[in-house]
Amino acid sequence: MEGKVSKGRANRLLRVDLGARSAKAEAIPEEVHARWIGAKGLGAYYLAKELAAGTDPLSPENILIFASGPYQGTGISSAGRMAVITKSPLTGIFLDSYIGGDIGHAIKRAGYDMLLFEGAADKPVKLDVRGGVAEVKDATHLWGKTTHDTERELKKTAGPKAEVVSIGPGGENLVKFASPITRFRRAAGRGGSGAVMGSKKLKAVVVDGAHTFAPAVPEKLKTETVAAIKQVNEDRKKGDTFLVYGTSQAPTFAASVDRLPTRNYQSGDYDKAGEIHGEKFHAQFGMDGSACCGPCVIACEGRTHDAGRGDARSERPEYETIALLGSNLGIADREAIMDANDRCNALGLDTISTGGAIGFAIECSQRGLIAEKFAFGDRKVPDHLIEAIAHRKGVGDTLAEGVRGAAEIIGGPSYKWAVHGKGLEIPAWDPRGKLGSGLAYATGDIGGSHMRDEYTTKKTPLESAVPIVPELVRGQDWLAVRDSLILCAFATDYTGEDRMVDLYNAITGFGHTKDDLLARGHAIWDLTRAFNVREGISRKDDTVSWRHLNDPLPSGRAKGAVSFSSEADRQACLDKYYELRGWDENGMPRGEALRRSGAPIGA
Repeated sequence: MEGKVSKGRANRLLRVDLGARSAKAEAIPEEVHARWIGAKGLGAYYLAKELAAGTDPLSPENILIFASGPYQGTGISSAGRMAVITKSPLTGIFLDSYIGGDIGHAIKRAGYDMLLFEGAADKPVKLDVRGGVAEVKDATHLWGKTTHDTERELKKTAGPKAEVVSIGPGGENLVKFASPITRFRRAAGRGGSGAVMGSKKLKAVVVDGAHTFAPAVPEKLKTETVAAIKQVNEDRKKGDTFLVYGTSQAPTFAASVDRLPTRNYQSGDYDKAGEIHGEKFHAQFGMDGSACCGPCVIACEGRTHDAGRGDARSERPEYETIALLGSNLGIADREAIMDANDRCNALGLDTISTGGAIGFAIECSQRGLIAEKFAFGDRKVPDHLIEAIAHRKGVGDTLAEGVRGAAEIIGGPSYKWAVHGKGLEIPAWDPRGKLGSGLAYATGDIGGSHMRDEYTTKKTPLESAVPIVPELVRGQDWLAVRDSLILCAFATDYTGEDRMVDLYNAITGFGHTKDDLLARGHAIWDLTRAFNVREGISRKDDTVSWRHLNDPLPSGRAKGAVSFSSEADRQACLDKYYELRGWDENGMPRGEALRRSGAPIGA
């Protein structure tokens, strides 16, 4: 079925009732679209509006949303991603996580802004959206297969142009940090949306579409898109190494600023950081640059042409994976890190949380808190534990609950070595090495995430972080805008905020200023916070875990630092943060602001 997506919007969602095996198109009101921009904002609106407070994330009543934004389907470089939005089984709060590839384009070209899943099937199913028809079909034959085998099998019938998102055994077994996977290696990594799919018996989603795109101002869109591409090409000529190694160039930098997680965050400086730099991966495996989505001029993904590794085992890991499955486990063996990454992708596990859980298990073992014997630096440990977690075998069943849940099961002082923010294992940037990072993790709307950390400083937490707060708040507001438009985080600096606004206006025909969009980003942040408050979050939860509050860095330029210069400073930072957000002293958005924004809760 041919058709048009007008001004960045299909103006409809596909509501999929998995229990009834039905899929129906439903109009999205114009005023809702205009207020919430798209993707994150729009998904947060529907989640807050339709999900009852206190819903078990793994119950049929939870809602799962696959959302595109205004940029998808437009030809803008680095904009093929999709937002996955739900209530997290890992944290119990709002979750938005972003998956690469071209699935975002596919949803828009299929004629939808969102796919909204409700209910649960009684046996495994897949959603098939192709040729203008959406059907819920049996997928019993796929249950138990890896994401790699599932995608291969589905593309045999759907064709090479179809986009496939699936879960592996991790999601099927309700591992609380299971991830949906597309294109063998791109993940909606954080927070366990793969477990939500598993609880609904939703094995896979297949999407293909042929809707064309009609921007409001085509020439302006083309001009701004070409200008953004030109900027990247100019930086490439200047020798920008990110355009060669992507995030994998970060280990040595992170170690130099005391932020590289080492042996379960016991320190921030790994003496073998140079061995896990992207340059070494490229040299060892014969890698060159490629793109995870199309079109993307950045092409920061590293891929080997080693036939022995195969189509699903060809990717250079990103920095977060290299660090959490490498230095965090005391491992500098690049082959081991590649294999651990491949195994996580095949089984459908978040590499950040998996590395955090394994590091936690090793430290608990060495402190005599669990019977199993594990050691840092032993590559057999991740080989064993990744499989054990995905299949919930032995101690893997405990670790599959995430480090916060695992510490509750193990008991004793194990909570001290469980590194997380609101239950989300924190990423590969130790907050003790950067002033204000602890506050960014503490206030992140999905928990401790580096994707909610948008400000610049070279200072360490050995002084007050209060002066950082205004830039952090403003940065978080802009990130809500970016994630509603959906532009890859790596493209943001090359594109620039002003051009992002111009692209949005060219697509939609609106005449918004940057301040207009920042106000919408602020409202989105209020909405996700109101959702989290409804789920029980308050000031007491806006913190980081024991290690990063109490265990100082043992060496480096930030030697002696924890995440805040003092407990008084942490409280002062929260006071200032709440003030700038317009929240009350306990971190609750005020009803007047929520009513003014059109938020469906908390007003």
